[in-house]
Amino acid sequence: MISIRREVCDEIVRRLHSEFEYYKTVAGRFKKKYGRSLDELEKRIEREGVPPNNHEIWEDSIEWRNATEEIEKLRKLIDELK
Repeated sequence: MISIRREVCDEIVRRLHSEFEYYKTVAGRFKKKYGRSLDELEKRIEREGVPPNNHEIWEDSIEWRNATEEIEKLRKLIDELK
């Protein structure tokens, strides 16, 4: 275990919170755009496929999944540092 000054830890937590809020905004934008959860969108893609001339839904689902995974990682880091 390493020791860091409290003010340094607080600054790290503030920055992690900022990233956390960014990814929550990204995920919220997609939830609003598609009117469903990420899991529901992924099931729809699995069921219906992706239009060959428009991969937007596929690309959005990847970005949304990445944002969701980052939210979970950041939540764990923040909890550990508090």
